[in-house]
Amino acid sequence: MIRIIGVLGMLFMAQSGLSQEAGDLNTTDPTKVASDVQQLNTTSGLDKIYNFIEWYMKYLPAPYASYSEETSWLFGISKFNAFTFNRGKPNDTLTQPSSIQAFGYLTLNNQYRTAIEANLMFHENRALWRGLLLYTDYPLQYYGVGNNTSLVDERILITTDWQFTTHYLFKTWKKWYVGPIFDYYNFTEVNLQDGAPPMPEDSIVLAHNLGKQAGFGGKLLMEGRDNRLNAKHGFYADISYLLFRKFLGGEYVYDHLLADFRYYTTPYKKMTIAAQFKTEAKTGDVPLQSLAFLGGDYTMRGTYRGRYRDHVSMEMQLELRFPIYWIFGGTLFNSIGQVAPTYNQLGLDRFHYNYGAGLRITVDRTNDINIRIDVGRSNDQTIFILNFGEAF
Repeated sequence: MIRIIGVLGMLFMAQSGLSQEAGDLNTTDPTKVASDVQQLNTTSGLDKIYNFIEWYMKYLPAPYASYSEETSWLFGISKFNAFTFNRGKPNDTLTQPSSIQAFGYLTLNNQYRTAIEANLMFHENRALWRGLLLYTDYPLQYYGVGNNTSLVDERILITTDWQFTTHYLFKTWKKWYVGPIFDYYNFTEVNLQDGAPPMPEDSIVLAHNLGKQAGFGGKLLMEGRDNRLNAKHGFYADISYLLFRKFLGGEYVYDHLLADFRYYTTPYKKMTIAAQFKTEAKTGDVPLQSLAFLGGDYTMRGTYRGRYRDHVSMEMQLELRFPIYWIFGGTLFNSIGQVAPTYNQLGLDRFHYNYGAGLRITVDRTNDINIRIDVGRSNDQTIFILNFGEAF
């Protein structure tokens, strides 16, 4: 079984911007465009090909297309720019890169999604801010709730929703940050597609999922990576806790714990080893679409996103990244994960196992950003992923 998911770009249609000062983000300046075109004309060979790719990604949005069973043909457009807030200090090597991304797409089944996301690191890494605004009218393949769902139970779940998430973190000590986090969701539709066969549990898990969810909490983050967009060395830790409550504007009451730990090392030449441990726990009146889940194009890459979902999830992945030739690199990865109603019900014999390989194509040497092409395999699914940036 092969599914195409998470398509945010295509080869030569990725989106990337060269590092630039925060006060000079106008990529439509005719003088700058003419200068870059002249540079393209004065180079040759492989560098000329690469310079054209990078120039295209810097100035133009990227069209893309994909096909999957739940959407039919999908057509969209996307724009991504990476840059550094280094106004007045062009030789600044301390400040980590920031990024802004916007995309939108529609399908032949009249489904669509649009989003804008900002992930900003401010001068000398003193503070960081992330914000995401997303609107979705999109189908998901739904297999039920639990750690042992079967492919034969596959149905289509239609969801229509607005989502807004944001956090603003202040640097407190060395590489540690702390600050508030706020999530807001408004689901106006959560229904099985017409004709989908009902299951015994549907009357329970599909009831009372519409409406607003609003959560407020705190986040503790350690940003010890050498490059947030493509780390080669360092450690990353993210621990957050949100309280979803009615007085915040929502209709559901539940708590959400997230813990995400990552480690990167490059012990030999340019061969990088990356490892991640991640867990989520949601307790209380949690709507179906907000349960913790496995799968997707960032973790458990051989499992469809949301294939397994429940109140608690735990997953680990390990990846080897290595150069191949010119702007091409490769990866080998594997992962394990499981979901359960509570942590006490997790078991060593209940993990799902994924493995796979990938190709990397550099589209921005300044910020070390790649197009990511992965093929992940589980015991009963094969997932093809074409995306922008590393999985973690």
